[in-house]
Amino acid sequence: MPATLLKNNKDEAVFLIHIDAKTFEKALIEEYNKDTVAEDQKSASAFLSNEAMLKQYPELQKITNKALEKLMPSYYVNALKELGLQPMTFPKIMPKTVVPGQPCVLEVRVALEPELELKQFEGLEASFTPVIVTEEDIAQQMKGLRKQHGAENDDAKLLEKLHVESIDALQEEVRRSLGIMAKDKTDFNRTEAVMKQLLEANTISLAEEIIQQQIMIEINQISRQMGPQVMQNYLKSSGRNMDDLKKEVRPQAERTVKKNLLLTAVAEKVSPEVTEEDIKSAITKRPGSIMDFIADYETQRKHIDEMPGALDQIKHSIRLEKAADYIVGKAVLYENKPTNIMNELPEYMKTQN
Repeated sequence: MPATLLKNNKDEAVFLIHIDAKTFEKALIEEYNKDTVAEDQKSASAFLSNEAMLKQYPELQKITNKALEKLMPSYYVNALKELGLQPMTFPKIMPKTVVPGQPCVLEVRVALEPELELKQFEGLEASFTPVIVTEEDIAQQMKGLRKQHGAENDDAKLLEKLHVESIDALQEEVRRSLGIMAKDKTDFNRTEAVMKQLLEANTISLAEEIIQQQIMIEINQISRQMGPQVMQNYLKSSGRNMDDLKKEVRPQAERTVKKNLLLTAVAEKVSPEVTEEDIKSAITKRPGSIMDFIADYETQRKHIDEMPGALDQIKHSIRLEKAADYIVGKAVLYENKPTNIMNELPEYMKTQN
């Protein structure tokens, strides 16, 4: 899958992707056949060559777009590998030649990773706040459970509602559940404290295009979590618009890009191993469509292997996680005064007291 580099500097790369005429025509014919399901639509073109048939088809532009949507992922991924490029933005694609019977030529532009000097990533000093579970936390959750199920003074009713054998067993389950949350939050606080020091020790300048793309990624994530209509209602009720939201998420967007760049640089230095077990764990934990939850691992893995670049992205994410673990493991850590888990939980996770 040949690619031709036209421009490559510290800010961006421009290159051509070449799709041979036979492959391009085959993709067009597949989309043509889907688009012309009625026999009478095909009969008039029965004696024409594929090239002539496609050229006279009034919906040629539509099926061309669909054909390129299917062809581009594999050609794009292979072009990046062939040219050794590390893009930071989604590709901007400009068709140069998209004529049936001829090779397809597409011009692609991407912003590149900025140059950075990794100054310090070992021995970073950071203070973090441990999160603990106290008897007060357990009592507060138990009180909330009783009120939630209308069993303030009725142990039997509470146990029946929650399908637990005894109050002691319920308390232990609450303790275990809160303990897991406390550990996860402690780990998060520790990592975030170290990442903050990593960013302060290694400055990076980002192109505005890169920041703007990440801002839209952050907003799209919020929209998926809240639902588009809920987000629109939230903005309206709070008297804000999309520009206000962009300003709000900008600091987090910049931080995310810079952190990932630094973790990538660290991963290149320490070369963490990515095992098949790591890949399996990442695939089974990742959010996805309902089919991901229904299908077994082998089916999911086969699906990922068939998607150009998908496995590479998963491996990259694993390397970043391991690079972060390495940095935290080498850091000099100081513990702040612990905080209770009930102080850290979002409101929707707390039982009503």
